[in-house]
Amino acid sequence: MNGFGCFFEGLKLVRQPGLRRYVIVPLLINIVVLSLVMSYGISQYDIWMAGLTAWLPSWLQFLSWIIGVLAGIVIFTLTIYCFSIIANIIASPFNAILSEKIEERLLGKSSSQPSSIFLVLTRAVGRELSKLVYFLPRLLGLIFLSVIPAVNAIAPVAWILFGAWVMAVQYTDYAADNNQISFGELRRRLRENLFQALMFGLIVYFILAIPLMNLVLIPVAVAGGTVFWVKRLNSNSA
Repeated sequence: MNGFGCFFEGLKLVRQPGLRRYVIVPLLINIVVLSLVMSYGISQYDIWMAGLTAWLPSWLQFLSWIIGVLAGIVIFTLTIYCFSIIANIIASPFNAILSEKIEERLLGKSSSQPSSIFLVLTRAVGRELSKLVYFLPRLLGLIFLSVIPAVNAIAPVAWILFGAWVMAVQYTDYAADNNQISFGELRRRLRENLFQALMFGLIVYFILAIPLMNLVLIPVAVAGGTVFWVKRLNSNSA
């Protein structure tokens, strides 16, 4: 199954009886966090733009509209990243449980012990913080790349590829963590399946930017990432 197929298989799975109840809490967290982040971004946009254009000398003010468009794209992208980070940290224990139940459905077996939100809480949040430490320096490097003349011509492609990689890592990691696979080992396996991982990550990345559809994205992406884990990354699933 390719990366696109894994995503749409996850979409089908979260709608199945017995799995829907594990989607409710991540979905509610997703809606609340996205609404708050987007509201804050919209309310601050004019202030940020005024501060940005104030740096321009008077003879370059005619470029303010171009800078405004580019800044709007960057601000929107950063807002989406902030939403994804915050929502995933808050919802991480629930996402871990959803991933576990999806994997059980795919493999036709049940966990020997019932899942407990309190048992997975510390581990799941700690794993999210590890991903944050991995992602942030690369995100800052990409922002720096975007403001370097000439070099920034490749920035749009770099943003898309980076976003796809982030989404692939983020949403396959729940199943990897449930199977006690280290974060470094997960990244190694993803690199071995790089093209398919980017295919999966791309569809998640682009849907994340679509209003309303992004409200239901996280549970579907968790399910799709778990399918990707089972079908392409887990050497013990055969």
